[in-house]
Amino acid sequence: MKHLSYATVFAAASGFIVMWIAGWAMDVENGYRYFTAYWGLFFACTGLIDGITHETTRAVASSRETRVRGTANPWAIGAAIGCVVALLVFVCGYFGMDALVPRDPDAATTLLAFGLLSYAFQAVLSGVLSGAGLWARYAALVALDSGVRLVLALVAWALGGGLFDFMCITVVGALSWIAILAVDPVKVTLDVDRAAFVRRVCSAMVASGASAALITGFPTAVSAAFPSFDPEVSVAVAALNNAVMLTRAPVLVPLQRFQSALVVRFVERRGQIFAALAAPIGAVLGLGVAGFGAAWLIGPWILRAAFKPELYVGGLTLGLLTLASAFMGMLMITGVAVLALEKHAIYVAGWVVATLTAFGVLFYAPWGVTTAVIAALFAGPIAGALVHAVGLVK
Repeated sequence: MKHLSYATVFAAASGFIVMWIAGWAMDVENGYRYFTAYWGLFFACTGLIDGITHETTRAVASSRETRVRGTANPWAIGAAIGCVVALLVFVCGYFGMDALVPRDPDAATTLLAFGLLSYAFQAVLSGVLSGAGLWARYAALVALDSGVRLVLALVAWALGGGLFDFMCITVVGALSWIAILAVDPVKVTLDVDRAAFVRRVCSAMVASGASAALITGFPTAVSAAFPSFDPEVSVAVAALNNAVMLTRAPVLVPLQRFQSALVVRFVERRGQIFAALAAPIGAVLGLGVAGFGAAWLIGPWILRAAFKPELYVGGLTLGLLTLASAFMGMLMITGVAVLALEKHAIYVAGWVVATLTAFGVLFYAPWGVTTAVIAALFAGPIAGALVHAVGLVK
C-alpha cells in the first residue's frame, strides 16, 4: 500500500504539472482554453469507465476470499464497454466536438474514442490488480500512466508542440496497461456470472460517472456553456478553468485520501450518522474558510509568478472558488455516508442532482462567466448534499 500512496501523490502532482506546462506551451485564447475542456472531458469519461474497476475489484477480492468461481470474463466485458463508449464518442463528437475543440474536432474525436477504448482495458487491469492485492503492480500502473504524460508534455513544450500534441498526451497514458500486463500476465476469477457482473458494472458506472461529471468534467461544461469566439470571453474561460483546478487541490486531494477512513467512521456510528457527519463536514468547511482567506491574499501573487498574465484571476474570485471546493468536499462526505449505509440509489441521486443543478446554473443563468462559474460551484454541491441528507433521514 505504501507504493500505491506514493504513486497516487505522484499522479496528482503530475497532472497539475502537465496543466502548468500546457499553460505555457500554448496560447491562452485558442490553445489552453480548448485543452482544459478536452482534458476535463477525457477524465470525466474515464471516471465513468472507472465503474469497471470498482466492480472488478470487488468481484476478484470476493472470489479470493470465498473461493466462489463465477463465469464472468472481465476482459471481454471491458472490451464490449470500451467499444460502446468509443462508438458513442464518434456519434456525439460528430455533432458537438466542434464546440469544444473547434480548431481540430475530427482529431479530437478520434483521439478521445481511441483513448477511452484503451482505458476500458486499463480499468479492468486496475480492478484485477487491486482485487488480487497486487499493490506494487497497481502502483506501477498508476505511476506509468501519469509519468508518460509528464515526460511527453516536457518534450512537447521543448519542441514547440501545440493543441494537437497535448491532446495526444492526454490519452496516451491509457496505453499503460499494455506494458504492465506484458511484463507479468495475471489470471484471476470473479465471484459472479456474466449477467450479474454486467448489471453491477453498469450500476457502478452510473455512480462513478455522476461524480466525475461534476468534479473532472466541470471545465468542459464551462467551455461548452460559453462557446463565444470573442477573445475576451475565451481568455476568461481559460483563466477560470485554470483557477478552478488549482483551488480544488488543497481541499479535495487530501479528502480523497481519507474517504476509506470516513467509511469506517460512518459504518461504526450508523446509529448517530448526523453526529458522525458533523466533525468531518465542519473540518472541510473550516479548511475552506481558511483557504478563502489564503487564496484571496496570496493567490494572485502565485498566479503572477507561475502563470501567463492572461491566466490571472483576482483574489476574491480565487477565494470564492476555494470556498466552493469545500462545499464540493461536503458533498463527497455526505456521499460517503450514504454509501456506508448501503444507500446506493441515494448516492447516485445526490450526485445527479448536484450535476444537473450546477450545469443548469452554468448554462442558463443570465450572468457573465465568472459569476456563473462561482454560483454553479456553490449551488450544485449544496443541492446534492441536501438530497443525501434527506436520504439519510429515511
